[in-house]
Amino acid sequence: MVDDVIKTRQRALRSHRIVREALDRLSRELPDSLFYHALPHTEDVLDEVVRFAMIDNLTAREVELLAIAAACHDVGFINSPEANESIGAAFARECMERQSGYSSEEILLVERMILDTALVVTADGPCQIPSTRLSRYLLDADLSNLGRDDFFEKGELQRRELGQDEDRFRGNALALLHAHRWHTDAGQSLRQKKKEDNERILREKIESNTSVPLKCP
Repeated sequence: MVDDVIKTRQRALRSHRIVREALDRLSRELPDSLFYHALPHTEDVLDEVVRFAMIDNLTAREVELLAIAAACHDVGFINSPEANESIGAAFARECMERQSGYSSEEILLVERMILDTALVVTADGPCQIPSTRLSRYLLDADLSNLGRDDFFEKGELQRRELGQDEDRFRGNALALLHAHRWHTDAGQSLRQKKKEDNERILREKIESNTSVPLKCP
């Protein structure tokens, strides 16, 4: 029953004017060289952020703002993977200002959420750092595949996009898994166990120096 309600909300938000505009633009303009940061990734993040937010009982307005941020967060990849977050944040601002009904505080919040998706190199490894309460949901959704069955499949898409050899990519992926922490109760409860499994399997692959491709075992 709960899952049906979530799926209904996910479908409804895909028809939201700003969400639809962002998805349409991604569909038309993203470079073909983007195997991971393609339209399916944004659609996935959109569905996941709605799921996490609703499970944690966020308000309908908060879910809407999260959906806008999720839909716009990778629009910058149309221009360049470098500093793509600032481009996506600017696109979200433009769309929200064009459509009346959003306060300056809400627009700033969406911008901040998108900027927070940038990976930051820390002493513990690469990670995303939330600066707002809602950012925590977008960040968990953005890296949700770390704790899912499709982790290795998505990893192979990212490796191809980056043009890295398997040894280097696996090392970077393990560092990300090790440093990563879920920021929300929903992310922790839904994705932590599988993330631990994925980290263990990846570590075993690296230690055994296996040549098996990065795909779901």
